[in-house]
Amino acid sequence: MPLSLLSLNFAITCEGNELETYDVKQEGPNSIRAFVASEAGKQFSITYKNDLPDVGLFGHLYIDGERIHKHFLKPGRQRQVLGIRNTATSILPFKFQELELVDPDVENAPVVPEMGTIELRVFRCQVRRAEKYREYRIPDYKLHQGRVSERSKKAGWHHVGTADEIPSASSSARHKFSVDLKFLDPRDAPYASVKVFYRPRELLMAQGVISGDDVRSGNGNREGSEVNDRKRAREDGSPGPSKRHTRPTVKKEEISVLSQQIQALQAELNSLMDEESRPSVKRELRSPSPIVVGQAAGEVVDLTLED
Repeated sequence: MPLSLLSLNFAITCEGNELETYDVKQEGPNSIRAFVASEAGKQFSITYKNDLPDVGLFGHLYIDGERIHKHFLKPGRQRQVLGIRNTATSILPFKFQELELVDPDVENAPVVPEMGTIELRVFRCQVRRAEKYREYRIPDYKLHQGRVSERSKKAGWHHVGTADEIPSASSSARHKFSVDLKFLDPRDAPYASVKVFYRPRELLMAQGVISGDDVRSGNGNREGSEVNDRKRAREDGSPGPSKRHTRPTVKKEEISVLSQQIQALQAELNSLMDEESRPSVKRELRSPSPIVVGQAAGEVVDLTLED
């Protein structure tokens, strides 16, 4: 089932199947986070819906810390983001890929604290005026290149890349408008924020986010206890699991499949275990909001409205 917060619904669909969410936790009245299991080579899409009856939502979508989409959603409407727009009639679909680690002494690769995250921030707004725009312009959004420093401690992780180009709706069916919006939320306080941490399933199992029962039954949407919710943040920047699970039982025939990935993650897990007794403060690095307006201020925005 999708993640729901206030009047916002959010889901990630991978090749026709909605991804299960694990360790779901509401981190305040306007924020929710969860984990999903990613699989390298699989394409996926992101869907979000505005269930407010009379107020629009302006959404900003971030993947691996990069803003890759913005859209005004009318009351009661739903938006599906398949990938990065390449031309007026084609897109490059999202795809999970293996993350490449490079030697920082050889190549100047970033650490990227937000690697492995998909985040949607929405702000309530009302349309003051909308006028037909003269032409459709392709947004210049780019995903992260998928190369990070070995010091980032992200061995075995995934990143989001793109698959081969596919056709999209005809540009004649898309109406570009210049819209004067009145924002009802301050620029530093979204109406709702959804953050999903995606990791390989084997890593989530090793970290206790997915239990043996989850693997055998296929059940997700597991919520954590209040006591363990106060556990420290992981060294990689993602929150620790809010519910302690027992180690899953692994069959003999599964060991050969998982062993190579477990070995790749061993160094990272050892580091995490060394830090277990020392408390740390959860620190989340967020890029500044792209909306440079005050509360209840107006702004003229170029965007695509779907009929």
